[in-house]
Amino acid sequence: MAVHHRAGRPDGDRGTGMSHLLTSITAADPAADAGAPGHIPAADVPGAGTRGAAGRRQPRWPLRTRLVFATVAGWSLFLAVFLWLTGTQWWWRPFELMPPLSFVAVPLLLVPLVLLARPVRARLALVLVGCLALGTDLAGLNMYALPGGRGGADVPVTADAVRVFAWNTEYWHDGDDPERFYAYLADQRADVYLLSEHVGWDLAGHRPVRVDHRAELRERFPDYEIVAVGELLTMSRYPVVREHALDATPYLTDRRLGGPPPGSDFADYYRHKILRTDLLVGGSVLSAYNVHIPVQLDVSMDPRQREFTAFMRAQEIRRQAHHRAVAADLAGNPAPVLLAGDFNATSAMGELRALGCRLRDALPASREIHPVSWPDGSTPLWRLDWAFTAGPVRVHDYRMAPSRGMSDHRGQLVTLSVS
Repeated sequence: MAVHHRAGRPDGDRGTGMSHLLTSITAADPAADAGAPGHIPAADVPGAGTRGAAGRRQPRWPLRTRLVFATVAGWSLFLAVFLWLTGTQWWWRPFELMPPLSFVAVPLLLVPLVLLARPVRARLALVLVGCLALGTDLAGLNMYALPGGRGGADVPVTADAVRVFAWNTEYWHDGDDPERFYAYLADQRADVYLLSEHVGWDLAGHRPVRVDHRAELRERFPDYEIVAVGELLTMSRYPVVREHALDATPYLTDRRLGGPPPGSDFADYYRHKILRTDLLVGGSVLSAYNVHIPVQLDVSMDPRQREFTAFMRAQEIRRQAHHRAVAADLAGNPAPVLLAGDFNATSAMGELRALGCRLRDALPASREIHPVSWPDGSTPLWRLDWAFTAGPVRVHDYRMAPSRGMSDHRGQLVTLSVS
């Protein structure tokens, strides 16, 4: 979904005072433009206002001013509601899927309109500045990539640096040339691979199908240890001293809705979305968490049907259970940590920003102002794939790797060292 996109900042105080500012605009002095050339006092214009309690005519804003005020107030209200509900309500999820850059684009597009609202344009402009400040945070922009920013340049790569490639493969090499698929993996020259969707998909039955490609991987990558659970597969040049698939079942608030669908023969696909492998890197142990949090909704379903909302409710229960499982595991893990994969969350979503409270986003090591990972192609607008660290871990470089048409997700390349 630390960013030093400030993903971990609590949002309880965001927008504080904005409603008071909007309210105060209505008390703006109507004589602010009285000295303008050609100005006619409102009291002298028939129908320009309404009678007050003392019999004095109260000036009315021009129609365009009222429309601009309503638009700015509406966006401010939406922003406040978004911050209040994000990450807490399943029915709010469709609103959270808007491109995060919208939180910056909308205030900027409103600036020319505010210039038309002469009686109150200064105060409306101040409101937009507040919206833009909040929007820049929600959009996940990488300020470190701006001129003068760090952009990873101040963290030199060491000889013992670890190169990690995290990627949602989109159902492994289904529909792709296996030779091309494995060549792409080899081209990443990674020491550790955190791969998800090591699974097939039955389109007719709308269900996952278990696959096992470990034998061919051992043949093609003989120097790696391989661990696979459910749809998750991790390969490492470094010795694996412990492997642990986190089980979300104990954290489900409703096992009937959030558990595997009735009749499923692949329960591990639903139970395990986070695979932890403890790797011996030099003289230290690095806990590498391979992550694939479930999606919020299924766009192939008809939103008018009951199954659409039922699926959303079940997915929300599963998503929250996996977040609780990883939070509990991290709380009891003193080792250096790398947590990477497909979170199916943007920088604006509440649970991702909450995760950032205890972890550091790898974003400052990127040289891109707005790194995005989905959908891979000509117009990617979302960053759904993330990499976080904790403990004595230094990130030297962080970048997105195009998938060359083999997945709808770009991969993440993370170069780090453990001290």
